[in-house]
Amino acid sequence: MKRAIVLSLLSFLVVMLSCANLGMRAGDASETFADWCRNQAHLSPETQHTISLLLEKAETQRCDRAQQRLMNLTTLDLWDRGVIDVQPLATLTNLTELSLWGNEIVDISALAGLVNLTELALGENRIVDLMPLSDLINLTKLSLYVNDIVDITPLTNLANLTELAIGDNQIADVAPLATLANLTRLSLDSNQITDVQPLSNLTNLTELYLTSNQIVDVTPLASLTNLTVLSLVGNPLGDRTCPVQPETICRV
Repeated sequence: MKRAIVLSLLSFLVVMLSCANLGMRAGDASETFADWCRNQAHLSPETQHTISLLLEKAETQRCDRAQQRLMNLTTLDLWDRGVIDVQPLATLTNLTELSLWGNEIVDISALAGLVNLTELALGENRIVDLMPLSDLINLTKLSLYVNDIVDITPLTNLANLTELAIGDNQIADVAPLATLANLTRLSLDSNQITDVQPLSNLTNLTELYLTSNQIVDVTPLASLTNLTVLSLVGNPLGDRTCPVQPETICRV
């Protein structure tokens, strides 16, 4: 009898602990900045640093007041501030412009819910995976200079982009950009591009930067008649004739 009671109690405890863990995970998904702030003593130094920067922006150390002020922000600049962990930014859902240029960020998954963003600067970080950006369909300007990006497929959905800067990465395939018909300015300098055919449909482009790639044939760019700047310096061009007119547009 006692054994049965003990087993029943153990089963009950296992169920309760499982429920508690589920509750914790659900709570994690809906954390506010005030939650991050109040719990910062138990978080990693990288997360604490980001929270500290946000408290500085809020001009208060009081967690609830900081949350109110941060939730009213539409623009946030954390340029070159040593940011590694962007998780606390996930709660700032009213942001429309965010600059995280010049940090040490690898994981940008926490930005996936910032769907009101129209401008995002992530240059000079250590980003590889762009999938978290795939649902940020309100973006019009995106900068990803100097990262470790190879695959740009997640950008295919960002049809409202007018300016994209993605130079100094490891990109060879630009086919995912073929659908971004609203682009007017595109920078792809210092990558590993050989085939520019996918860019031939981007007829709204006025500026195209392809410096220091592996491009031999630029004739597919002849359709880009709205170009005012076409930079091709540092490519092994087979024919150095400018594909668009006037030829002064080209920098070869």
